[in-house]
Amino acid sequence: MTSAMDFKEMRETPLEKIATIHPLITRATDLFEKFREFDDAKWAFRGQGKDWPLTATIERFALRPEVAQDYVIREFRRRVHHYSTSAPQCDDDLEWLALMQHHGAPTRLLDWTRSAQIAAFFAAQSVAPFVREMPESLPPFTIWAVDKDALNAEAKEMLGLTRDTDISSPEVFRKIFWSQPTDDLFLAMAVEPYRVNERLTIQQGLFLLGNHPLLPFHNCLVNLLLQAKRQGRPSGEWLYKFEVAPGARADVLRTLDKVNINSATLSRDRWLARQSTDGGPREVG
Repeated sequence: MTSAMDFKEMRETPLEKIATIHPLITRATDLFEKFREFDDAKWAFRGQGKDWPLTATIERFALRPEVAQDYVIREFRRRVHHYSTSAPQCDDDLEWLALMQHHGAPTRLLDWTRSAQIAAFFAAQSVAPFVREMPESLPPFTIWAVDKDALNAEAKEMLGLTRDTDISSPEVFRKIFWSQPTDDLFLAMAVEPYRVNERLTIQQGLFLLGNHPLLPFHNCLVNLLLQAKRQGRPSGEWLYKFEVAPGARADVLRTLDKVNINSATLSRDRWLARQSTDGGPREVG
């Protein structure tokens, strides 16, 4: 059971305190060299134009996320025929949320990608997508890396699930998503729907989310990492943060363009035009 002190620690501990922070990167070559250490399939990445908190869209736009969540889901289901000719199964909440995210509806999902290069593109592009010369006053852009396998293993341990449980399956996800966690069961996990839309396919996307609608994603992730740390597990090696100086932006984008990672190949319809306020994570995370 979480004590008052533990709950206070969960609410007040910044992710940077329990993550591994890389020194400021000033050259594109250094960034891509660093990525070589994260080419294992267990890693997921999220690029942001600034050092914003890891926050789901519904947390930013709703004063009462739990009420807004129910309303948005209900209204989207009523209007899904306007957006898709192949609606998800009624009980596949994860696929419904992924479709909602795709069409810009606020959800508890945070977009991530399996590709560090794609995350770097969206982080660098969202700093100032139409500016050739970077003003010196611009802040660094940020890329997060998370060990999604370790994260999910810890989440299953906390939930009392077996290691081979598929938490993205409709029945398991539905139970976790709609439950009201008690005691210390505030956690974050990585999920992906069985059917993926075009955007997820192109951008190698997946999602992270917290299991409680009233608690911000940041706090859910902090609690899981703190729980793992108390059990002697190396949670500090599960989350990394890279900050890249804005002066490296142009070289990062040029390097990525040479391997065909650009707005033309990563966006369809008007995805880039629908940049969200956290620097483009709707496109990639």
